Amino acid sequence: ANGDLAYAPGPAEAGERLPVWVDRKGAARPFPLPMRSYLHPRFSPDDRQLAMEIEGPTHDCYFYDIARDSLTRFSFDGTTHWPIWAARGERIAFRSGRTPIMSMWWTPADRSGADERLTPEEGSTQSPESSSPDGRALLFTQRNPGMGADIFVLSLDGDRRPRPLVQTKFDEGSPKFSPDGKWVAYCSNESGRAEVYATPFPGPGAR
Repeated sequence: ANGDLAYAPGPAEAGERLPVWVDRKGAARPFPLPMRSYLHPRFSPDDRQLAMEIEGPTHDCYFYDIARDSLTRFSFDGTTHWPIWAARGERIAFRSGRTPIMSMWWTPADRSGADERLTPEEGSTQSPESSSPDGRALLFTQRNPGMGADIFVLSLDGDRRPRPLVQTKFDEGSPKFSPDGKWVAYCSNESGRAEVYATPFPGPGAR
């Protein structure tokens, strides 16, 4: 009220980095891109493009065409995170802050249609993680207030009702389908440290 200005010193953006190719011998080769806060790079099913988030004062997602060495922005609302390709590459799933709690959406990759919300769930932060090879299911993580993160499956045909795949008192995350769609690998801290587990899909079965 008296005209004094309070502020926190520091950079406007932090964590500048590059996506990097790493071959099976461990040799790393950065992509020919300017340094920015890139997050969550994901190859398209045909390996021709990367979808990735760029962090800054706002969050939006981009396509990087590898052959053309071109970066194209595909979201413009400043609240789009965590892009995941659908199995055939025709759609991109993502999480968005356009609702009070991070919700899950998808949109045509060529932007020929409107964004569509995938689940009506409120009160839970949801993040898409992996599309099944047949395109019929989407793995996502869900974190409820005051609870840990769990892994759910969303059917993309039929009633689109999510069901829990791994739901415990521990934190589970980063689920990924195997190439044949018969297994899901995920991370859990149930042993007291982060470790990787595999479970049959759609289950049940031994881990």
